[in-house]
Amino acid sequence: MISRPIERIIMIAIGLFVACTIVSFSYPQELGEWRLAEDTMEPTDDKQVHAVGSFGLYYLFICKGFSPADAMKTTLGLGILKEGIDALVPWETYGRWGGDGWSTNDILYDIMGAGAAYSIDKLWKPNNKKIDVKINKNGFNIGITLQIK
Repeated sequence: MISRPIERIIMIAIGLFVACTIVSFSYPQELGEWRLAEDTMEPTDDKQVHAVGSFGLYYLFICKGFSPADAMKTTLGLGILKEGIDALVPWETYGRWGGDGWSTNDILYDIMGAGAAYSIDKLWKPNNKKIDVKINKNGFNIGITLQIK
């Protein structure tokens, strides 16, 4: 059974995909043409954004109560949706809304970012899940106790 937040995200993703498809066919054919990116695994700015974005999205979903599997699926699903938009919407005409084509390498960077977040989440367990905050006249101190197993 799929949880409510996942259902909402899936419905939003499907809605965005349908909207992009409709928009792509209502403009000149150049907008709706499926393009493949001619890129490599070299860690360009775009690839780094994919890795860091997926890392952050995974933790966002974990903090919002998703299970690790659901957080991973949702993060990678959003990455695939973004690549679909990149494949259909040319950046030369539409700027940041578009992309240079479908890039399997970008998806691999999404997997690496979310996988790194998952690994850190599994390895780094807090000793106690309480953050100790002390406020005094001269300032405040925050103490966090974490234990790596």
